[in-house]
Amino acid sequence: MINSSKLKPKPSKPPILQRNFCLLWLGQALILCAVQFWVVALTWLVLKTTHSGTAIGSVLMAAAIPRAILTLVGGVIIDRFIPNRVAASAAFAVTLLVGICTTLLFFNSLQLPQIFIISTLFGASDAFIYPALMTILPRIVDRSQLSQANAILGGGEQITNVIGPAMSGIVVGNFGLPVAFAINTTLFALGSLFLYLVRQPKSLHLANLAAIKSQQSFSSEIMEGMRYAWRNHIIRLCLIVAAMLNFALLGPLVVGGAKLVEVRFGGDAIQFGYFLAAYGVGAVLGIIIAGAIGQINCIGMMLVWLSFALGGGLIALGFTDKITIAYFILAAMGLGGGIVGVFAITWLQEQTEMHMQGRVMSLIAFASIALDPFSQAISGFLIDVSLSFLFVAAGMLMVLTGAFAWTSPGARIK
Repeated sequence: MINSSKLKPKPSKPPILQRNFCLLWLGQALILCAVQFWVVALTWLVLKTTHSGTAIGSVLMAAAIPRAILTLVGGVIIDRFIPNRVAASAAFAVTLLVGICTTLLFFNSLQLPQIFIISTLFGASDAFIYPALMTILPRIVDRSQLSQANAILGGGEQITNVIGPAMSGIVVGNFGLPVAFAINTTLFALGSLFLYLVRQPKSLHLANLAAIKSQQSFSSEIMEGMRYAWRNHIIRLCLIVAAMLNFALLGPLVVGGAKLVEVRFGGDAIQFGYFLAAYGVGAVLGIIIAGAIGQINCIGMMLVWLSFALGGGLIALGFTDKITIAYFILAAMGLGGGIVGVFAITWLQEQTEMHMQGRVMSLIAFASIALDPFSQAISGFLIDVSLSFLFVAAGMLMVLTGAFAWTSPGARIK
């Protein structure tokens, strides 16, 4: 087993003053901003082209299926190779795809079948990005700085959740889809460049080379990671809550949110961007609060209360008829998500052994996206039946998840 304490650099300057950390922050912020930008622009493109919630869900599902299938494979690759190079390569592939989409839009030749193909390849590439991003940080900062570094990274991520959707909505609304996708391409390109420039300690590079030479197959390494995660009650609880949270939130907020803004609030792409950005505003405040608190040990109970809070917020969205109230509800939901997110990811990075981090983070990412196709497809179907029922059903699912988590062995472990 690799002794991670010998491999990580000694703490010196604060993370924000370290070259590698700054490059990671810039790369991650740009890429996650670009992803948020992409979701808004793509959703609005399909909505205005087809006027169908089912079509939106189907296109998003085309990206979600390969993303879910390849995420666990991505975890093994991340453990075998250099995480920032994996993330940079995947981001560059996404850059090319969005660039192709941009070119077709400028020539007015982008059709729905092409959108499906680009979305599918986008999802396949995206499967490697987020697990790799979560794995880079413990390799470039000391363990004692992880909580502070995660708060800074999380703050940047949530700022992108505000800026990305809002900027996309504004650009689409004022300059059109071709310009929006051109800006999106630039964001992905810059993000991949910054991630490529991150350097990890040489000792960790040697550890990666040793992993490549191991005789284990991909499938056996994936199974090893699953057993490792399942034996830990808190990691297991994190996986379950992450899966239910994304199933209940993704489809209703993206697919249902677009329809909610257009039909109930009479809004356009700009209001839809603000709608998604409101969650990020609350999350930024939550991350600031988490950074001020420092550290909380009972992660399990925080997941319980987060599930209840998000469930209540979704139900409230189903009945609100004012967009300003919807913004407030989403911001409150983001506040809880921001606080819990910082503590949960820090706990996982601290407690997971270095040689298993790629696989554990890929499992967390897999749990977060495995049900995405179903969430998007079901949401697309339900909004054509009853918009309010979609949000109420999603909220009740989160309440039931909180009740289940309450009885879990991992809920009260410190």
